[in-house]
Amino acid sequence: MDSGGLMPDGEMREILVHGGPDEAFDRAVVFARRMAESFGARLHVLYTVGEPLSAGWTAEVSAVRLPEVHDAMATEAQERLASLIPLEDQERLGVEFVLRTGPAAEELVRYTTEEKVDLAIVQLRSDDDTGAAHALLEHGRCAVLVLR
Repeated sequence: MDSGGLMPDGEMREILVHGGPDEAFDRAVVFARRMAESFGARLHVLYTVGEPLSAGWTAEVSAVRLPEVHDAMATEAQERLASLIPLEDQERLGVEFVLRTGPAAEELVRYTTEEKVDLAIVQLRSDDDTGAAHALLEHGRCAVLVLR
């Protein structure tokens, strides 16, 4: 029987929380931190940003500046994370911060597979914001916890 992403002994050693620039992320990070501390797990924080070129950013930002914009977003996200989990606690928890560009659902599934995540924590931002959770349930290889 396939145990998904759970370790054979049922432990959760790799926990992922999906991030974005909103209060829902703040609540999810606080919860994910508690889970990681309870299980002695490493915490992964995955921020996703929609594909800028397909979102029409080229009118406002030239393609040459996209790496600069990406770096600025990463810095802002890491500062936000540091306000929720101090850097010394991030070190203790082995926090892995990653910023990926692309559809959130696809990037979450890809990351959970690549990093052998045991539990993904997804915060719904609205009742119709279930795409990432559904993608993980359908295509992911880990347990999924959805926060409302």
